[in-house]
Amino acid sequence: MSKTVTASKRQAPRAAPPRGQASEIHRVLRDRICLLRYRPGELLVETELAAEFNVSRTPIRQALQRLDYEGLVETKNGVGTTVTGVDFQEFKDVYAFRLKLSEMIGDFSKPDQSRKSLQEVEALIPRIETLIESRDFEQFWEINHKLHFAINALIGNTAMREIHDRLYFLASRVWYSFVDRMWDDEVRFLKEEVDELCRALRAGDLRAVGFVQRNFISYGLSRVARYISTG
Repeated sequence: MSKTVTASKRQAPRAAPPRGQASEIHRVLRDRICLLRYRPGELLVETELAAEFNVSRTPIRQALQRLDYEGLVETKNGVGTTVTGVDFQEFKDVYAFRLKLSEMIGDFSKPDQSRKSLQEVEALIPRIETLIESRDFEQFWEINHKLHFAINALIGNTAMREIHDRLYFLASRVWYSFVDRMWDDEVRFLKEEVDELCRALRAGDLRAVGFVQRNFISYGLSRVARYISTG
């Protein structure tokens, strides 16, 4: 039987719950799903979420509709809205698409965004170094978020930028479920990815940026596949 979401069961977000802002509610719910606070099959109840965020059901419904479009939840008549399950084959398909999409970043890039993205990525370096000493999953998630947004902002084509964003979040919760068991490797690879992205951005080579991301997506898929195969 599906579980329901209640404020008492779940850890509140760090920031104060947004009031009446569907996009902010969507962001909070998306992060909870990707961080596995809401497990696959878990029921998200509109009335309980509306009470938690102190809003009407309308912005909750709008946020859930967007999550449905992104493939993170599923709404069925007579059942309600539940968090979708994760399937490794589907995960591989998403990653295969992300690999090709990353290769095209240089073809649809915004060169005038390079300096800002470089500053944002460079700012992540000291934060990554703290992860070597402590297993802070919230911090790890935030760093990956900010890295994704910095690269996503380089994409000048609106349709491609939206797909790039959606696939990142669709894949991230599967990958995130393995992070705890591969922590040292994941932190090391994250540091290497950021270092290589900084080099490419400093050189103004946005095609290289795309291929750096493509390579590290491929590395990540290989690590997860290897972990699954070895049990």
